[in-house]
Amino acid sequence: MKYKYLLFTFFTIFSCGKKEANNVSTDGLSYELVKIDSFAVDNFTRVQITDYSDSENIFLGFSEVQNDVLEISPSGEIQKRVNLSGDGPGKLGRWNPLGLSFGPEGKRVFQLPFQLLTYDKDYNQIENIRFISPLPVRANLPLGKTAYFIENGKPQYLVGPSTFLSAHLLIYNEQGRDTLQNFMLLSPETGSIRSIVPYEPNSYYKKTENIYMNLMHKSFFVDGKKLVVLQNLAESIQIYNTVDFSLEKEIPIEHSEFIKFDPLPIGTAMDDPRTKELSSMAGRNQSIYNLSEDIWLVNYYQGVTRSEYESRNTEEKPFSIRDSANDKIKMLVIKKGVQLSGEISPPEGKISFSLGKNRILVQENSDEDVEEEFTRYSIYELKESKQ
Repeated sequence: MKYKYLLFTFFTIFSCGKKEANNVSTDGLSYELVKIDSFAVDNFTRVQITDYSDSENIFLGFSEVQNDVLEISPSGEIQKRVNLSGDGPGKLGRWNPLGLSFGPEGKRVFQLPFQLLTYDKDYNQIENIRFISPLPVRANLPLGKTAYFIENGKPQYLVGPSTFLSAHLLIYNEQGRDTLQNFMLLSPETGSIRSIVPYEPNSYYKKTENIYMNLMHKSFFVDGKKLVVLQNLAESIQIYNTVDFSLEKEIPIEHSEFIKFDPLPIGTAMDDPRTKELSSMAGRNQSIYNLSEDIWLVNYYQGVTRSEYESRNTEEKPFSIRDSANDKIKMLVIKKGVQLSGEISPPEGKISFSLGKNRILVQENSDEDVEEEFTRYSIYELKESKQ
């Protein structure tokens, strides 16, 4: 597969003079996202890459419609294709995985709505652990990775639908809103599962009797003994320890623009016109990426006003955040726990995940006018330069 070494420079982040209220860096560096590599995965249907193993130097992916698990080289070559659909020993049944990722000791980890399955490199099943989930979720493609950490030499997995979806889907009454916690922790050794990390008392979810429909999602990653969490509407990044899941630290973040809409009463119908404001128009934090030991990236949507929404929403092209308001998506750089001043625009396409070493993997947009039999990916690196 042919590599393309194109430089693609976006807006620069400038670190200006110190402003304590804004938590601004003072190191005088500028930052830019640079496209350093690209590849295409040649397959009849779209391929979604969900994880990368640095030790094996391969990507893990899933093919749309075919439902094949793919192992892919850095040049885009499919090195292994496995189909686990259907009934029988070692199979996934009628479900596609919600989470697909590499796990400890070279395992391949599949999370289904009510099961966690692990396989070895030859896709022989190692573990099949069932757990109770409050919401059955069916997905055509994996929604992300299954995060884990090691405790006393044993892996502990963060599972459940609210690791991938907005938690408002789990709230049917006041008791559900009050008792909702962010994660379910699964211990494979015992099969036990428990809820962890409640919403903090000062959380925006706790400040109202109503709920923020479609805005109760979170992005997170595990870094050693730390669980780093960013809620959709939060004004800070929360850092928990993985021993007792107590809140250790909060890192404030500021957005240049963040349009807000009022929450809705519990039980509001999904087709209520007011839900459109929250699902499409309200600003939100979308993702946080652990680029390296010192640097994180925060991807957020500024939101649009009602008039902006109406002007961008047409019969021919209904409004979507990614396609209709891409100019409203910005990125913040957090360096050593401090937000740097300024913002950058993300690359075109869909950011898949961090590759470490200040790099991210981006799934490029497909050509709507041509039926492509390949899926293009690019790798971007966040680079710095002195001013």
